[in-house]
Amino acid sequence: MDYEAVIGLETHVQLRTRSKMWCGCANEFGASPNTNVCPVCLGMPGVLPVANEEALRLTALTGLLLNCAVSSVARFDRKNYFYPDVPKNYQITQYAQPSTANGYVDFEFNGGISRVRITRAHLEEDVGKNFHFERNSGVDFNRAGVPLLEIVSEPDISGADMAYEYLNALKDILVYGGVSDCDMEKGMVRCDVNVSVRPKGTNELGAKIEIKNMNSFSGVRKALEYEIPRQIEALNNGGKLVQSTRRWDDVAGVTEEMRTKEHAHDYRYFPEPDLMPFEPTKEWLAEVRKRVVELPLARKQRFMRDYQLPASDAQAFVWDVPLGDYFEGIAKQAKTPKVVAN
Repeated sequence: MDYEAVIGLETHVQLRTRSKMWCGCANEFGASPNTNVCPVCLGMPGVLPVANEEALRLTALTGLLLNCAVSSVARFDRKNYFYPDVPKNYQITQYAQPSTANGYVDFEFNGGISRVRITRAHLEEDVGKNFHFERNSGVDFNRAGVPLLEIVSEPDISGADMAYEYLNALKDILVYGGVSDCDMEKGMVRCDVNVSVRPKGTNELGAKIEIKNMNSFSGVRKALEYEIPRQIEALNNGGKLVQSTRRWDDVAGVTEEMRTKEHAHDYRYFPEPDLMPFEPTKEWLAEVRKRVVELPLARKQRFMRDYQLPASDAQAFVWDVPLGDYFEGIAKQAKTPKVVAN
């Protein structure tokens, strides 16, 4: 039997703010462990969170860049779970009423333009970071409370290469918009992969397998190149797949089961009692709209259309924005823009 893959991605992106989501601690990479912390981001009893307005602006801006609707009412919720790197033992996130929803990303793939729909882009907080040594472990809470945007796609992706191109297009949009630096070496972008397979021509989804905490786009591609054939082989051999969570072993080149998948009710979501719902005004949104920029794909297509540039030249000016701006300032007055591009 022929099978096809159905893939959705949850991309976590640290926002480009000076301070954390709920307190005034610095949002910076590379500080000594547990120095950018305070009672709020350490979850001490009696403390109260105060929302970072720039993070709210960047969330709305992301929604606009991803063609999403920006909600007139957004609400924060508590997602309850215990991990050593979660100081409060719950995460403040958006669940029932996210800030933005129902958008899409267009990108180049296989010689044409593909579209992946965006279910939602919601605001939450990052967790700390675990370190494992020879005889013990430690936790650095500097990252705990950093503004984090979770961008959830619809299951519109059909293969490893398409997932890779979508992630790169998404990263380019966020960098263009000044939403995030998207430095993967600093852990600013991480990805969870949801993948299932089903017989070609059918509509029913198979058992969803989640691959957690991928920290590189090439890793996502390699994990899918392994996981999709693994699922197909299991079904062809008469096996049954169950919803579960796996991890990617980059050295061995395999995915390994971590646990059977928890469901939303296991997190005991409930409205965050210490934060009011956020209701952006028309004036506030108008200020955010002023920060919307031309997207990378639109810029490339415009350079090819208006200046008759080949795709390679236009792409060079997409990757180097100041150079592209410099080119355009001259090309508008030139008879032969291609000569200017050269």
